[in-house]
Amino acid sequence: MEKQPGELQNLEDYHRHEVQFIAVGKTSLLDYKILHVIDGVNVCIYDKKNKQLRVKEAWISLALGEEFIKEKKKVIWESEVYFHLALKFLLQNDTSSHKNHTIQILAVCELDGDIEVTSQVRIAIDGEAFFQVDDQADQWDFLKPLAKQFKSLLKSHFWTDLRKQTMKQYCVNMMRKILQYSPVKKNVPPQVTVSHHDDPDGNITLSCLATGFYPCSIQLHWEKNEQLGVWGQERSSGTLPNADDTFYLQVTLEVPPSDTVTGYTCVVQHSALEMPVTYPVPTKPLPSEYPWPVALGILVAFIIVLSCAGIFTVWKKKTGQRTHEQATMDGIQLSTQTH
Repeated sequence: MEKQPGELQNLEDYHRHEVQFIAVGKTSLLDYKILHVIDGVNVCIYDKKNKQLRVKEAWISLALGEEFIKEKKKVIWESEVYFHLALKFLLQNDTSSHKNHTIQILAVCELDGDIEVTSQVRIAIDGEAFFQVDDQADQWDFLKPLAKQFKSLLKSHFWTDLRKQTMKQYCVNMMRKILQYSPVKKNVPPQVTVSHHDDPDGNITLSCLATGFYPCSIQLHWEKNEQLGVWGQERSSGTLPNADDTFYLQVTLEVPPSDTVTGYTCVVQHSALEMPVTYPVPTKPLPSEYPWPVALGILVAFIIVLSCAGIFTVWKKKTGQRTHEQATMDGIQLSTQTH
């Protein structure tokens, strides 16, 4: 299959490491957390409250080594000082001193085999994205006017070298150490469901759902008669997590009523599959919404059933009452005749 723009040659060799920093405070650092997530799995976490760097599995500690973890803890405690200084800087122009501030940093690095393909840092303050930097392209984006006040500081040699060194050591190399020892989780192939249904406006929507797969890297695309192309409006849910650390992705294709589902297939490529798997679209559509005459008929039938049930209940009560009254009158007449 021809490589598409932005496509990785081998999904099995693709890995992603996200490092999340969350600092909360005002005059002091009230809370500080660091979370490392590799291929969608939490591998370790630091929490200021207990001052511990907790590693999810014992083998991850072995993979990283005692010296690496020791140095990592030292860097974490030093970073608390930097976040404390950042919070003080924010308070300079803050008229509501009682309000806590939140600083969030997301550092992302990706590997294709042993090649680093992505290295990005994004920073948000009080829930608003402020700036981001792409180390690969050496490109800065300042997303808020206030963020430009940090421009000279962040682009200085000191902070540039510190950022790149930290990303290299604790994002890229940390991920390499872990993956060279063992995958963080066994690969799980996707469960795929392909369907189509007729829309009320006459269009046809094709759906391809892949779920329960790991790692998160997956490719789904539509083909018609084994050919790539654009035949309608495509939508994607994006790759999202399940509760069991697996992932799901749904892609849909809306085609005009003049088209048919004949020849359409959903092609799925995942590292747990030996080769791309093709899933044809079934010719029988899923039941869509009831047409309004059918829905109206069902509603009328339901009302009639309820009405009949009510009438029967009233009739039964009245019949029972008449039977009781008749029995009483017969008893009185019999007693009078006897006397």
